[in-house]
Amino acid sequence: MTDNGELREIIVRIVREEIKAVAEETNNIIAEVVRVELLPGLRAAVRESIAKELRFVASDKQAVPVVGAVFEGLSKEETVDAGSDQGLYLYGLIDTSVSARLGKIGIDECEVYTIPYDGISAIVHNSPLEPYKSDKDGTVKAWVKVHQRVMDVAAERFGNLMPFGFDTIILPKDNATAKDALMKWLSDEHEEILRKMDKIKGKKEYGIQIFYIPSVFGEKIEKESDEVKRMKEEMASKPPGLAYMYKQKLGNIVKGELDTLMDAYFENFYEKLKGTSDDIKVEKVKKADDGMVMMMNLSVLASDEKALGSVLDEIESENGFTVHFTGPWQPYSFI
Repeated sequence: MTDNGELREIIVRIVREEIKAVAEETNNIIAEVVRVELLPGLRAAVRESIAKELRFVASDKQAVPVVGAVFEGLSKEETVDAGSDQGLYLYGLIDTSVSARLGKIGIDECEVYTIPYDGISAIVHNSPLEPYKSDKDGTVKAWVKVHQRVMDVAAERFGNLMPFGFDTIILPKDNATAKDALMKWLSDEHEEILRKMDKIKGKKEYGIQIFYIPSVFGEKIEKESDEVKRMKEEMASKPPGLAYMYKQKLGNIVKGELDTLMDAYFENFYEKLKGTSDDIKVEKVKKADDGMVMMMNLSVLASDEKALGSVLDEIESENGFTVHFTGPWQPYSFI
């Protein structure tokens, strides 16, 4: 008869042997769980720590390159380079040298990754040589939204980003791959790219449209204009035949004074917006509805959205004006 101590020792030995056997049988499974569940979080933490350090160190104009940095499992052995029969769809540029995968977040769920070169990295996915085309408006809009989403993700992760428009594709050329063509372009335009990226750093683009109601200002002019008052007095003393002609003249006077008034408002509003903006581009005005006229159509580059919004609130508080404000967007208009 085996006593309790010997029995316990036998049970412990059996349990240890079972645990060892289970570990050997499931070693590959455990490794896969660690790779899938734990490593991404660890790498993300490391990446965020490095990104913060980079933003601190690279606060000057020249970015600090991270030579040979590898994130998200991207390695020399596991490349995602475009083949000789593929192009590179270019989303934008960041002012950091880093090799990274952003995941299958691109158009048509393509793998988005970065290609580094001397303090700059291109955000790309491998693409067909032909532009993205579709007869369905909804499909194109969905592609554009994905394009914007990729840049938002990249900007949140890396900071300063130079955006490129939808369907910008780098093509292979003269027996060189698309990557070779991209690297050559980055080399040739290196100084200009860094200059532009420095200009937009910490800034976003906003769309500003200012409308006015002609009838509101027409009534104001008729009440306050000495020229209009004089013409009305002359018209009152004329026979009906001549009164019609004077009415046309009156309309021309009101229109001329309205144009002059709007020119003055334009200059006034522009100067106010200029004080809270880093750059302004005057765009072509568009036709408006609801009895309004678009007076200003601006693309504005700014770093202080609150100050910009305060000026726009002041403008909209004036009788007869309406402001449409969109953004923030990536600064497409200032590249």
